[in-house]
Amino acid sequence: MLGRGLRLLTVLAEHPAGLGVSAAARAAQLPVSSAHRILGRLVEERFATYDEEARRYALGSRVLELSRGFQRSPAGYSAAAAPMRRLGARTGLPVIAGILNDSEVLLVLSVQGTQHLQLRNAEGTRNPWHATSLGKALAAWLPEADRERLLAGPLPAVTPRTVTDPALLRAELALVRERGWAEVDEENEIGVRSIAVALPDTPEGTPPLALSLAATVILTDADQLRAHAPALRECAEEVAARMSP
Repeated sequence: MLGRGLRLLTVLAEHPAGLGVSAAARAAQLPVSSAHRILGRLVEERFATYDEEARRYALGSRVLELSRGFQRSPAGYSAAAAPMRRLGARTGLPVIAGILNDSEVLLVLSVQGTQHLQLRNAEGTRNPWHATSLGKALAAWLPEADRERLLAGPLPAVTPRTVTDPALLRAELALVRERGWAEVDEENEIGVRSIAVALPDTPEGTPPLALSLAATVILTDADQLRAHAPALRECAEEVAARMSP
């Protein structure tokens, strides 16, 4: 029962506009009768909502409460928050933390900078690993077999500037290991560039974490952003120290 409910919540998270019971059941690979019963219970507990006019289910407010609780817990990378805020104030740029989840980067924490033009980086957002500096920073330090699996997987072009050639990506990951940081320039979003550094270590059982600084190409040129790499590395080292048992 619990597993089925979690599958339905995952399906609803992937369809923010909501789904009818049949579509939700199909996506969760459940009988319609079971999905209907479980969704009804999720609505009662406020983990889901039901729009009677549209006849659609969507995520409810208690999911947000869980998310906030996660962010405050050690597993939610709360130790990274203060160093990230200081780096955002120092550079004026948003600071984003992410982990690898299969072939995507999952954003787990973000803080705003002070520039008048800020980027939106919602926690819970997923992006293809190869189009982001976070993904490249994390992939560079994977065991070779895991790294090759990522390079062999789908590598879609998110923008016209996304690098999708496995050989070029392989060389880029080698460069990341050599210099210690990764970068992308309008590969995941036109008008946005970023750099990222992987934490030197994370506690056992915690997925490897990377931090990035993002900037608009209008306000920050590539050399200006690269100049922040030492500060980003210092922030990553502080976060790693704070996360140590």
